[in-house]
Amino acid sequence: MDKPFIRQSSKDNTFMFLGNIVSFLVNGDDTKGRYATILTEERRGFEPPPHIHTREDETFFILEGEITYYVGDTMIKATPGTYVYAPRGVSHTFKVNTETARVLLSVYPSGFEQFMKELSVPVPNQLPPPPDGPPSPQDVQKLVSTALKYGIKI
Repeated sequence: MDKPFIRQSSKDNTFMFLGNIVSFLVNGDDTKGRYATILTEERRGFEPPPHIHTREDETFFILEGEITYYVGDTMIKATPGTYVYAPRGVSHTFKVNTETARVLLSVYPSGFEQFMKELSVPVPNQLPPPPDGPPSPQDVQKLVSTALKYGIKI
């Protein structure tokens, strides 16, 4: 981050991560590991289970839509313009209240974006519908084992 740069969502940096669309705007390589920033389009029905980051703090800035965050014992109803901080070591999750929500997600230090990249796939021509039941045991095991590599407890 010694030089100014500009980045926007593009076909090259946008993927599907666990049913949501993510654009990796700033990676740890850009910031010497200090932080990473990802633009997300969260979809109702594809929310994460409660989890704990052991390595990084996480922030969410709501651009569009409405999301209820659960950070520790605190419930936050977030609308556009709301900034939510989830410190490392504190369990958190969220529920998308609108069909979709756009969120600017940042992590300090970087590293979480590598977890997201490992579980991401190219964006399909047609997005999958929300799940109508729990994920398969194989999908849960893959998520849990990959998360542990990045210091995330589910």
